[in-house]
Amino acid sequence: MADGSILFIGVFSALYLLVLVATQIRLSGRESSLAEFFVAARSIKLPAAIATLGATEIGLITIAYNAQKGFGEGFSAFHIGIAALIGCLFVGLTGFVVAPLRRTGVLTVAEFYEQRFGRDIRVVGGFIMVLAGVLNMGLFLKVAALYILPFLPAEIGGASIEVIMVTLIAIAVAYTAFGGMRAVIVTDVLQFVVMVLGLIAVIVFLLEVVPLAEAITRVRELKGEGGFNPLLTSGFGLDYMLWMIVVAGIASAAIWPTALSRALCIQDEATTKRAYLISSLLFAGRMILPAFIGILAFTFLARSGAGAVELTGDAKLAATAQFLAEVLPPFLAGLIVVVFFASFMSTQDGYLFCWASLLSRDVVGPLVNRVDDVAFQKRWTRIFIVLIALYELYWGLIYDGTEDVWNYLAITGSIYFCSGIVLLTGGLYWRGATRLGAWGALLFGLSAILAFGPIKEATGFAGWSEAQIGFFSIGLSVFGLVAGSLIERQFASRSA
Repeated sequence: MADGSILFIGVFSALYLLVLVATQIRLSGRESSLAEFFVAARSIKLPAAIATLGATEIGLITIAYNAQKGFGEGFSAFHIGIAALIGCLFVGLTGFVVAPLRRTGVLTVAEFYEQRFGRDIRVVGGFIMVLAGVLNMGLFLKVAALYILPFLPAEIGGASIEVIMVTLIAIAVAYTAFGGMRAVIVTDVLQFVVMVLGLIAVIVFLLEVVPLAEAITRVRELKGEGGFNPLLTSGFGLDYMLWMIVVAGIASAAIWPTALSRALCIQDEATTKRAYLISSLLFAGRMILPAFIGILAFTFLARSGAGAVELTGDAKLAATAQFLAEVLPPFLAGLIVVVFFASFMSTQDGYLFCWASLLSRDVVGPLVNRVDDVAFQKRWTRIFIVLIALYELYWGLIYDGTEDVWNYLAITGSIYFCSGIVLLTGGLYWRGATRLGAWGALLFGLSAILAFGPIKEATGFAGWSEAQIGFFSIGLSVFGLVAGSLIERQFASRSA
């Protein structure tokens, strides 16, 4: 790390934290209703809607896993960003799921389950959402710490990674637990501006250090055509590319609760569609720009003979951060650390609030008949924010899977969205969907858990890719919805 970087890190971080505190003070006392607390009274206008969609989905974990993909797979990793663009454009043009869901007037995704299928589906479906979401967050802290550690001086960096993880989560919890959705969204606007400007400034500088022509040449020499064509890359292929349109595109934009919760906050349906149309560029950029930085890191290390091709595990994951810490001047090093912190916070606050509110409003609330109790909902949302953060810290310390970060996120997320995409689509667009069918969709969709490495080995699915298991799980969930609905309707017609 260049001398002097710590000064800029301190100054930028202090300014950022001051803005967070000022925002919290200015908005304190506004959450007078459940609609204000959970969906910001559905009053968010287009600029803020674009910023909050972008900020929530451009987390430090996003930067890290895409940099890892670019470092490992070269320019072929860009196809994930193109898939995200296609999926989000589809949602913006058609209003798929987000438009009809807004018309229902629900405050959370699982609330629609009860409205359409019954309270038991709401509770179980909400729990499955939270299970997938909390597992999905499991590596956020560890990755954030790995990316910030290289920028700290030896006397600070020598402290354990656990200390950095605890510090980060404490700040995130302190902010999120005492604000509602409006505080999260207002802060997202700040974080979005910091992230976009910071990433662009860093990339412009890096292209002076590692010219684009050199990166193209080095990737071709060391990775071959697979470094440019995902069809020729062992980790990708056609099934993976199609799966990315579902995961990085449609599911991320229209099915994943953290994004859907933003759609429920926007002031009207037309603005929601426009926000998704414009945000499709952000959904693509959040994948492509970090992957490009990862390619530049690979090129730099390969140039210096640092064995870039042989890096694995945490070393491969943190290679891009090490590269940035080595080549950036103090001012930009300080700026990128604040970008990392802002991107961590923008995802962390949104995710913590989303999963905690789902637990409070859609799992515990219905079980104890306190769904509309404002004080109860606020109190238990804040309690769950703390509990989820503690679990996230624990999981980040103990989990040591073999998947790269992006594949881990896709696998954990699919535990929910393989049934979620079926249940939301069926419930919103098919009048014939019934409660029994909803049960079938939920239970069969849980087959997505087969994609976890140890479970794949134990169940005989070792030869299947994550994409193949994902499509298989969606197919099973569709079968469960259709078969269950037809059976229930058949029995109903006979008893009538």
